[in-house]
Amino acid sequence: MRRRQEVDHFHVSGVTERLARYEAAQVPDVSENAEVDRELVERAATLLAVMPRNQLRKTIEGLLSPNDLECGRKAIDALIDAAFAIEDETGHVRPIA
Repeated sequence: MRRRQEVDHFHVSGVTERLARYEAAQVPDVSENAEVDRELVERAATLLAVMPRNQLRKTIEGLLSPNDLECGRKAIDALIDAAFAIEDETGHVRPIA
């Protein structure tokens, strides 16, 4: 006797809303600062948008540029200078929004 193969059908809803927070954040223009790598600034903005709030600055710098922490530091500084993010007295960085 053959078993009838059933095809499972499912419907997914709300995907766009769930994935919207992972879109690249609006990155401020930092072109006047020649010392900063624009790509690292974009990555920093994206990390701040998708990571839990109040990440330690050192954590983000390490994720951005693990072999050259100074580059990560400059990218975070550029976001702070452009009023995209703020750093509190404990060293936590969060986006302004």
